[in-house]
Amino acid sequence: MFTATTFTMKHIDGHNFEELLIRIGEGDQQAFAIIYDFYSADLIRHISKKISNPQTAEDILHDLFLSLWNNRAKIVEIVSLPAYLYSSCRYLMLAHFRQQLKQGNQQDIRDVDLFDDSLPLEDQLYYRYMLDTVANEVENLPEKCREVFKLSREEFLSNKEIAAKLNISESTVEKHINKAIKRLRAVTSHLFHVFLIF
Repeated sequence: MFTATTFTMKHIDGHNFEELLIRIGEGDQQAFAIIYDFYSADLIRHISKKISNPQTAEDILHDLFLSLWNNRAKIVEIVSLPAYLYSSCRYLMLAHFRQQLKQGNQQDIRDVDLFDDSLPLEDQLYYRYMLDTVANEVENLPEKCREVFKLSREEFLSNKEIAAKLNISESTVEKHINKAIKRLRAVTSHLFHVFLIF
């Protein structure tokens, strides 16, 4: 379990935390491995509480750190690494549940708590700030774009189902979704998020 002590410490296995992030930003795989080893066990336990399939949980962890590595040039911009990791896990797990629904699995993800309150208060607040920022920006999307995006990401309808429901073409649905994602990425870029995974 993550603890306040875990996240306020300045060193990991004798390495300065901020220096590790700088090294990762410069492409240092050894520094990245240290960060991975430090966080991965707690993260996989967190994911496994929500995802029962061990291989799926491992895949989500892999995708999380792959995204972190692919975006390493901006890693020093992360305000709170634990909040970033948790919010990234959240979106990856939502993507998994969304895919399950498309495959006929009727689990209601509204009953799945994707947040772990063992995070220190400061990190919990930043985590919530990131989620609120995304929610606010979704509401600021153009009306039709917002409607399509919500049907896709909140009601988990396929493009075909959205097209039929709104009497528009699937290509129009796809354009609205792409427009929404592009907008969200642009206005939330300062959060260094794995958007999306939407």
